[in-house]
Amino acid sequence: MFARRQSSKARFPNWLVSGSIIALCLTAWSGPASAYRPFDGTDAAVAAPGDLEIELQPAGRLREGGNTTLVAPATVFNYGLSEGWEAVFEGQGQTPLSPSGPTSLTAAGAFLKHVLQPGSLQDKTGPSVATEFGVLLPDSTGSSGVGASLAGIVSQRST
Repeated sequence: MFARRQSSKARFPNWLVSGSIIALCLTAWSGPASAYRPFDGTDAAVAAPGDLEIELQPAGRLREGGNTTLVAPATVFNYGLSEGWEAVFEGQGQTPLSPSGPTSLTAAGAFLKHVLQPGSLQDKTGPSVATEFGVLLPDSTGSSGVGASLAGIVSQRST
């Protein structure tokens, strides 16, 4: 006789509602987080001989003035040459989004890093001291030239 009228309101499954509430509570009660490397640089440690370390930022956004650029990927390769020495190769792809433009290779360089004084990063006491030197390569658009870099590095592991 009387047909049951179906509600036009969408219902969420109970597991989705419960899961969302649990996730929200866990997020609200989580503790503070610490960043390992909140700087643009390197530490006074090198890769073990024969080891390859890869640092990769798959994608990022760079905003300068009214311009937005996709940075993808930003990559650093560290290769252990011998005890206390490593070769470092780095660079990043940049694609302008607004205004649009071609992808270019920027911030490229080839460096050598050497640990001068082993310290806390090498499981010894005191600060670790290293130097890094090398060549800054021109970007693929030709808007920068060749340069050189020399850096002194002091690192101390905090506990």
